[in-house]
Amino acid sequence: MGMTMTAEAVEARKAYQREYRCRNRDKINSQRKNWRVENRNKIQQYNREYWERKAEKARNIRATWADYGISPQRLDELTHIARSDEYAGIVLECALKADRKSAGHIILSVVEGLSYERVEFHGKLGRCSLGRSDFYGARRLFFHYLDCALKDGEMMIQEEQHE
Repeated sequence: MGMTMTAEAVEARKAYQREYRCRNRDKINSQRKNWRVENRNKIQQYNREYWERKAEKARNIRATWADYGISPQRLDELTHIARSDEYAGIVLECALKADRKSAGHIILSVVEGLSYERVEFHGKLGRCSLGRSDFYGARRLFFHYLDCALKDGEMMIQEEQHE
């Protein structure tokens, strides 16, 4: 069994570490600086992974249609657009952005109008990596990204027409 330290021992250790840091500040800073110079790729990788995790936590998979500002009429429009071949590239990009592992299942559900139960165990795509609630959350997120992408595209077209 592991024994825990008393409060006094913890405080003594903290005081020693603070004093050690003060005594060896220049040496420690120099070692850290040298490590950062020699390991730039690791630092970039750590930063990228950190911010990806932060973004993942910030993403609310349970957001509602109202949270995304998508009305039932707009949902019908987006579904029709997703089913047309004209925007296949944008549809794929938005599905990948919503959930990379389940993008194929999301597209199949939207394009074919299939429920989660019908796409959960698909012959060609395999098993969906998301549970039912998360799948529908990712599907709503897909429509949000599609809506944003189309609005951005419309803004660019309008700007070009005004020039």
